[in-house]
Amino acid sequence: MQLKSNTEIGKIDCYINFAVRAGKVIWGVDNLERAKRAPQLILVDESLGANSAKQLSLYCQRKNVESLTLPIDYLNNLLKRSNIKVLSITDESLANAIIRYCQ
Repeated sequence: MQLKSNTEIGKIDCYINFAVRAGKVIWGVDNLERAKRAPQLILVDESLGANSAKQLSLYCQRKNVESLTLPIDYLNNLLKRSNIKVLSITDESLANAIIRYCQ
């Protein structure tokens, strides 16, 4: 799923920040396989490399998880960190709220 260009992303910012503060996230592609909790939604930066994108796509198909592609450096700017390409939300209610808002 791609973020629509006319979607206001202020509300999505709040949901992502809630998930990070609550510790309901998985950072990166590599940590998905060894995580104890299953992700409900995977947020992906557009600048994700080809190999990681392929690995993530296979993971999403295998686990039947939805992903949302965000603009380049959106997660970096929002969370004030560097080099964040993939952020998975494990809380079902926050993930569903983001999905509903984007549709």
